[in-house]
Amino acid sequence: MLSYYSAVLQNLKVTLNNFKCRPRKSVFTFYIESELGKRNLSKMSLPVSNDANEDFGYEEAVKALLDLQSNAEVIAKIRQSRDQKKHLNVPNMKKYILRSGLTMEQADSLSVIHVSGTKGKGSTCAFCERILNCQGFKTGLFTSPHLIEVRERIRLNGLPISKEMFSKYFWKVHSRLKATQTEDVDGGRMPAYFAFLTVLSLNVFISEHVDVAVMEVGIGGQYDSTNFFSSPAVCGVTSLGLDHTSVLGNTLEEIAWNKAGIFKTSCPAITVPQDPRAIKVLIERSVEIQNPLYIAEPVSQELLDSHHVILGISGHKQAENASLAIQLYRFWRQSHTDGSSNTRLPVINPPDEIPILTVDLLDVATIKGLSSCNWPGRTQTLRREHVTYYLDGAHTLESIQVCATWFKAAADKERQLHRENVARILIFNSTGDRDVKPFLSILKACEFDGAMFCTNISSTNDALIKTDQINRTVTANAMVQRAEENRTSWDSVSCCDLGHPLTRQQQAEVISDHLDHNFNNAAEVPCNTGGINPILKEGCIKGIGHHQNCLKNHSLGPIVGAIHPREIKRVSHFAPTILEALGWASQCRDPIVSESLDRSSLPDIAPFLKEKSHIQILVTGSLHLVGGVLGIICPDLNDS
Repeated sequence: MLSYYSAVLQNLKVTLNNFKCRPRKSVFTFYIESELGKRNLSKMSLPVSNDANEDFGYEEAVKALLDLQSNAEVIAKIRQSRDQKKHLNVPNMKKYILRSGLTMEQADSLSVIHVSGTKGKGSTCAFCERILNCQGFKTGLFTSPHLIEVRERIRLNGLPISKEMFSKYFWKVHSRLKATQTEDVDGGRMPAYFAFLTVLSLNVFISEHVDVAVMEVGIGGQYDSTNFFSSPAVCGVTSLGLDHTSVLGNTLEEIAWNKAGIFKTSCPAITVPQDPRAIKVLIERSVEIQNPLYIAEPVSQELLDSHHVILGISGHKQAENASLAIQLYRFWRQSHTDGSSNTRLPVINPPDEIPILTVDLLDVATIKGLSSCNWPGRTQTLRREHVTYYLDGAHTLESIQVCATWFKAAADKERQLHRENVARILIFNSTGDRDVKPFLSILKACEFDGAMFCTNISSTNDALIKTDQINRTVTANAMVQRAEENRTSWDSVSCCDLGHPLTRQQQAEVISDHLDHNFNNAAEVPCNTGGINPILKEGCIKGIGHHQNCLKNHSLGPIVGAIHPREIKRVSHFAPTILEALGWASQCRDPIVSESLDRSSLPDIAPFLKEKSHIQILVTGSLHLVGGVLGIICPDLNDS
């Protein structure tokens, strides 16, 4: 399977390497004009699991799991129809649970903290799990997506379950579901990828006798595959915003309605400060469902400082997530102690009367939990000798803003240590139906010297392609097209603003690019072009290299002012794989990147970038992209 997958990518790579007129004819145009462009990865042949002759290993389990992924065509139809059968998701889940060998009584006996939201729900779940475990409880944690290996989604006491444990429970559940298959489309067939993993997590947590399971919602809430619990101990709703609009709706009110679908009668729900439109809907749903609703006030920096707490996950928004996690733990602890979650305040209707929950004191175990929380791929910094990677899987407008604020502060501080001799590079990808121009407009303020746009495909090298990271929900064509569109969007928003003074280096780059353009479109380029105040030797008609040398000792202002602002752009490139994006961005200074890379496939690196002694690389826009990067630069992340 992997050989075929990498062969497809290798052909794509050859096509792109033959593409010499950089950059303006779309790479995607070349791609779809090739024979490869007619081939669709969603139809690639994957091994079908056969229990009779499986050796029941981890890799075989992941391949069998991949068979349950919906392909790109199915996903597109679901989005177009707004998933008209979504109301069957939860009833079908109950059938899958029964077919896996569990009863609904067993499922409901699990003590659950259920968390939905748009931004920060993974971080909130991670903080909550760490607090619970540091308090002495055996924890289960179910989250999505995974970064490198699918087993990351199911954790015991904070650690991904082992490959052996994943395989053991996978084949147990898989064989039972296979044995009970029918032609009934409503719960009789094999569950889809995420639904299967949800059933698998339930089997693991019950069989391993966890004290508490922290369950992160996949998408939405009301119709999510995790929403089969009849009486969770407590529910949480993190910050809300616009995301997955093709499935959840185009307004904040629609999304809030969906996220509040995890509320259950008499079970307390806690949220964070929200947009008034979202709060209004959350209140209406709590009244409808008859459950108490609370707001967790963000923990103050003063309180954290007084307890010498540095949150394990960076970023100013994490104080809000940590506060929600603390309150979820406290409500769960009360429920666990009392044996009931019904002894709560009555439902409150007016927004100004919703009880506000504050954190005034932290015990030792909570401090340890907050400080020791490790959540890779979210505001994460990895330092190498000549390169620093900043990784954040932000993929909504608000989270991109938080990411940009975090990165700018951290990178500016590091740049001072290197005496400003730093190149700053963006690696970006975004998937789905998101409008990336607002994202890129925010990221522009981070002052990148260059940007690389790539697919979420790791490499053409079989050794670097993990089966766990193969995604059949999008075609290779679509990935390439989207990356090219992202690059075009960046070029349109990243033009320098001439209202701000340019450095001499930037001025030289502007002139060089301008002369390069003219030189490529004319036989001769005299230095005193257009009658502009001459800054080069009069009458010079030598090659462009000579023109660039002539720029060194002259005032560049007059010609800079004569160039249209849209001609002044930062360096940008497209790469078909993550490895190639990393190779160009890092200039192959990171050995773990360079040792697996064919350097001849990389775009040229501008001389001014080569002169920098240190490189800062921000990777953002997609958790799948961040996972692909971590799979290359930290391949043993889950074994450490």
